[in-house]
Parts: sequence; structure tokens; C-alpha cells
Amino acid sequence: MNDKNKAQFTAIIVVGLLFVLIAFVIVPSVRIVPTGEVATVRRFGVVTERLDPGMHFRLAFINTIDRYDVLVRPIVINFTAHSQDVQSVDGQITIHYQINALDVEEIAAQFGNVANLESRMRNAFLQEIQNIFASRSAIYLIQERTLVVSEIRRQIERVAEEFFVSITNVSLEAISFSEDFERSVELLAIAVQDRLRAEEVAAQRIIYAENALEISEFEAAQVIVHANADADALKIMIEAWGDLGSEVREIMLRQQAINAWDGILPTVIGGSDFSLILDNFD
Repeated sequence: MNDKNKAQFTAIIVVGLLFVLIAFVIVPSVRIVPTGEVATVRRFGVVTERLDPGMHFRLAFINTIDRYDVLVRPIVINFTAHSQDVQSVDGQITIHYQINALDVEEIAAQFGNVANLESRMRNAFLQEIQNIFASRSAIYLIQERTLVVSEIRRQIERVAEEFFVSITNVSLEAISFSEDFERSVELLAIAVQDRLRAEEVAAQRIIYAENALEISEFEAAQVIVHANADADALKIMIEAWGDLGSEVREIMLRQQAINAWDGILPTVIGGSDFSLILDNFD
């Protein structure tokens, strides 16, 4: 083999080695962490560091990269519980959580991966939900659903700190009881509505009665006022006429009778010995 052939052979080997190096060492060592995720580096099984979004070079074969989604994620929990008064309750609750990016090394060390993390969280959250339902009556769970959800969220947020996550929302999607209990609740609601309607009718009757009483009292007061006014007027008239002569008083009485006449003649004029029927005329 001449020198030229040796040089070509050497070049081929070098290129081949570079290709192997690139294909099996360099390329696998380039790690890209996308936006919305963080990663941890395990070196010989031990968590050594956290990688933020971007491109990183970590030598393959001795470093393992685990990625964690730090966007908001949901956990849907279907549960069965019992209320304080031993009513069976079935429900579904959705919990939205977010991994704390700065704590992924702790998460990796304690839980290994997201699947293990969610499994442990699900069991812990379920226990808190069942405890809360067991401390409340079935009627309370129905009537105060908003308060129940708020209480569940407070308890879950407290437990979530142990898993290095933040709770962003808790919603009680569905809740149902046994058919017998739901029927009893329906009958109770009907009875309450009937009682409210009866109370409303009674209240309206009381208002009508009070209004009628006020009108009657007003009319009675008006009668008394008019009577007092007539009595005062009569008294004044008697006092005023006392000094008048009999002829003047007779003339004034006739004038008052004329003023009080409505202009209609009587149809019958009678006396002790005869009666006369008169036709109406204009």
C-alpha cells in the first residue's frame, strides 16, 4: 500500500470515527427543553440539576433527562363518599394544578416522575374530599355547595404543598345521592314552596285587612268630623237666631227649605181625609 492509499484509508477512518462520534455521542447529548417544561438531570441515577427551557448539552450514557410539564394540568377524580347522616354520595371533581418549576428537583427525588406524582396526589385529595363530606349533612352538601367547594379547595391547597404544586382551580362537576334521598329532598322542597305560598297569601290578606281597617277608621273619623261640624253650626245658628223675631225666623226657615229642595214634586199628597195622586210633569 503506497502513501497515497494510506492517506485515503486514514481519512476514511477519521471520517467514520467522526460520524460515529456525532451519531452516537454528540447528537444524543444535545437536549432541548421546550417552553412550558423544565427538566432534571440524573447522573448515574442521582438528580444533579434542573434544566430550564432551551437547548442544553449533557453527555449521553451517563446523564438521563426527565422532563416535567409546568403548565396547568387537570386531575379528574370520581369519588364515592358518605355524609354525616350516612347518605351515600357519588360525585366528580376536577382539580387544576401546576408544578412549581423551581421544585422539580425535589419532585424528581421524592416521586420520580409526573405519573407517580399524580397518583400520590389523587389518593391524598380523595381522602380530603371524603373527610369533608363525612363531616357535613346531606342537606348541607346540597344547599351549601359553594361553601363545600371552597372548603375542599382550602384543604387540597394545604395538602398540595407537600407535592410541590399549586392549585389553580377546583370545581365540583357533579354530585348525586340515592334515589330515595333525592325523592325525599324533592318532597321537602315542594312542602317548603307550599308553606311559602301560604305565608304569602296570609301576608296579603293581612295587608288587605289593614287597608280596609284604615279606610273604615278614616270614614268613621270623617263622619264624626261632619257631625261635629253640623252640631257646631246648629249651635251657632240657634245662638244667632235667638235674638230674631218669630217672623224673621219663619222667613229664614222657609228659605232654608227652598235651598234644600231638589226640585221634584211629590207624587202623593195625603191628609187625614183624602189623598191625591199627581202625575209627574216637567
